[in-house]
Amino acid sequence: MVESPLYTQKEFEMDEEDGDEWEVSRSRVHLGSLIGCGAFGRVHAAQLDMPGGETITVAAKMLTENVTDEEIQDFLREIVMLKHVGSHKHVIRLVACCTRRAPYIALIEHAPRGDLLTLLRAARGRRKENQNSVATSRVDSSTGRPSEADSEYTNLSDSDPALSDGDGKLYADCFKKTDHYVAEPALQLNGSTMREYALQVALGMRHLEERGITHRDLAARNILVDGAGLLKVADFGLSRSGVYVHTRSRPVPLRWLAPEAILHSQYCGASDVWAFAVLLWEIATLGGFPYAELSNHHVPPFLTSGGRLPKPARASPRLYQLMMECWSENPTNRPTFSEIVEKLTVQKQLYVDLDCVFSPTEEELQGLRDFDFNMAEAYGHFDQ
Repeated sequence: MVESPLYTQKEFEMDEEDGDEWEVSRSRVHLGSLIGCGAFGRVHAAQLDMPGGETITVAAKMLTENVTDEEIQDFLREIVMLKHVGSHKHVIRLVACCTRRAPYIALIEHAPRGDLLTLLRAARGRRKENQNSVATSRVDSSTGRPSEADSEYTNLSDSDPALSDGDGKLYADCFKKTDHYVAEPALQLNGSTMREYALQVALGMRHLEERGITHRDLAARNILVDGAGLLKVADFGLSRSGVYVHTRSRPVPLRWLAPEAILHSQYCGASDVWAFAVLLWEIATLGGFPYAELSNHHVPPFLTSGGRLPKPARASPRLYQLMMECWSENPTNRPTFSEIVEKLTVQKQLYVDLDCVFSPTEEELQGLRDFDFNMAEAYGHFDQ
């Protein structure tokens, strides 16, 4: 048998890399272990072969099977948004994509330390305790589904701005964090580090603000941490350019939404500022769950009546003052991210007091009273 020189065994691909500079051939992507899973997509660690022969680690974001056409279009819009975001130290970066044919893949910057929410809860030693806390999936035995208070994403009724009930509309499609992991030990957290976290997120959001992008889903679970400990604003699935009116056709992060977003489905940079203050509250509480004592039904009237999240024990008065400014009912009264960056940069005092972790016990209070009494007696005065 003579091998014909007219034929070859080489397999050619159909111009998969034609198009913009982001498009790469699927053969250059080598999927690894699953590192994240949500209601509509999953994320794998992956290796990407670069043109020069180098191989880099990336995170490959893909849709799950049986997604709708609308969800596919949302995913493609997210990729377009990532291209528009550009490059910034504190914003997750799109490395490449495969969008010539399904399944579509977004290859983004790898953040091996996982998400900020996981890191915060690990820092307070609650890896196991979280399974039974209000911040995770507590199941209602009567319905077999997560409790309302545990919902991170909630459906708002298309027909009733005051929210519906009776048909499960208010229950979230919870993005369970059981598949998330922290590949490296949790960072050592102190007051200075916590203030730096707030500044890093604000810097990333200022970049989006300057590019006219509204994130619409800013929360600790959507902040990723790279190997060097730098925070990156991520998850642009709900992001839009400029003011965007939501059709309420998909779950939304109710407990992070500003009143105008809940009642009128209107989002802008000021609504991101509101969510940023909720994120600050998450940082100060080491991963607390906002309005844990309220059901989803009760959150909107609580906010419109002037109710706000309480001051965390760890937060300094100045930090809580910043939160309250961000929670102004009138969006025009809220600071911009540029102003927030200035506040966090210029004013050097620590914004988070990690020494105040728990309320003092009666014995500790009595000890402080005895100490004050003895000091007063020693100096000859008893000023109350």
